[in-house]
Amino acid sequence: MYLRVLALAVIILSSSPAFGQSLSDDYRRLLAEAAATQSDEGFAETVDLVARVAPGGAPAVLDALAELAPERLTLAENRFIAADIGVDQLARLPAPEVEAETETVLAETEVDDGFALTRPWAGWSGRLSAGLRVDSGNSDQQDYSLGFEIERDLAEWGFEAGLDYAYSESGGATSRDQLSLDARGERQLGEHWSLFLGGEYDQDQLSSYDFTAFISAGAAYRPDMPENMDWVLRAGPGVRYVSPMAGSAESQLALDLGSDYEWQITETSRFASETTLLIAESSRAEQKFAFITALSEAWAVEASWRYRHEFEPLPGFEEGDSRFDISIVREF
Repeated sequence: MYLRVLALAVIILSSSPAFGQSLSDDYRRLLAEAAATQSDEGFAETVDLVARVAPGGAPAVLDALAELAPERLTLAENRFIAADIGVDQLARLPAPEVEAETETVLAETEVDDGFALTRPWAGWSGRLSAGLRVDSGNSDQQDYSLGFEIERDLAEWGFEAGLDYAYSESGGATSRDQLSLDARGERQLGEHWSLFLGGEYDQDQLSSYDFTAFISAGAAYRPDMPENMDWVLRAGPGVRYVSPMAGSAESQLALDLGSDYEWQITETSRFASETTLLIAESSRAEQKFAFITALSEAWAVEASWRYRHEFEPLPGFEEGDSRFDISIVREF
């Protein structure tokens, strides 16, 4: 009901001759929030709607975006080139179609003192996973695993974090107790570049280290790719903290190099590759491949393989560990 009232008010006020050719603060706020939180497709739809209902049409919207979100100005210009729109076109639409189009854009907004405010969870996504894990290397065994991930798409700023835990017992003794945590925040600098600050913690009693931790900061670059692909390259200095099973812990200066690649093969299948190289006194390389197949809108099956190589393991431990996981995933 609130959305219908707000949409009707916007349409009526937009046609009033009392309004000038520049966008009001309400429209500017809506465009700024859309630029910061929505995907390209969602942002284009918001721009389209505002240009239809706002006084001044497309020119006023472009003037506002040049100030509020210059990095997305080209996207809006291309949208208007593809379809010339104006207030008069909206007036010719049937009332139900106008209402439906308005509610689509405002579906994730709330009315607060007359303003449309984007809900804080817009742009966020997450996933829960549970599955079977098979290891080889320093340990040869099978057990169960749980995982959790949360992510905010990069739009001015982005964030991603994950938790992975596996535990099992054999003959009354613990045969697996592994915990991995990681988090990374990003700040967008332009179309291709961003700055990041990240860290990770890994604890595995069957590896050569009791636990390791790492924190780094640097720059990330996103090269131009086809629409169904995404590739991020990262590099930056950091500090690695290692605590061996026997002996004293120590910190080491390191260089963090990483590559994250995703390929949306079909609407229901996706391939992902994550590569990390920590160059330090105790260097480590890690490669992970994953193939995800959607079962429905929210459920999927993921098969992944990970190989980790410690260049300086403690005596009695192997350099490499490989792991295969098959999991049921719930996305939200």
